[in-house]
Amino acid sequence: MAASYALDTNLYIDASRDKALRADLARFTLRVGLRLHLSAVVMMELRAGARSEQQRDAVEGLYTEFAERERMVVPSAQAYAHAGRVMESLAERERFVLALAPRSFTNDVLIAASCREHDVVLVTANHRDFAAIERHLRGFRCVAPWP
Repeated sequence: MAASYALDTNLYIDASRDKALRADLARFTLRVGLRLHLSAVVMMELRAGARSEQQRDAVEGLYTEFAERERMVVPSAQAYAHAGRVMESLAERERFVLALAPRSFTNDVLIAASCREHDVVLVTANHRDFAAIERHLRGFRCVAPWP
């Protein structure tokens, strides 16, 4: 069976700022079709960063499109528990200082845990953070744009 995918926040933001990246996103979206999902955490990050009515409308439209087709990746309580375990493991085994991590790191761990839970591959340009998460979250898969 072909893989299902979700996009990290950075890809939506980059596509909104760059015409060539927007075209890449459009091609990928057409290619994977209904196998593309939206992470609820990504939607939250996009909505939090919206600074204009146009941006807010775009996020609402994106949410509506995926929610109506039941293609949302929503973290369960178990995903939150796994995310906490991953952060604990990073701090303990790799001496990762959570207090110094970017504010978005907690969201990244939750995105990873919920993607794993839904058997969805995360497409991201944030290889450094997700590679660290992947070392501590068996079964989580992430790839560079555009697989």
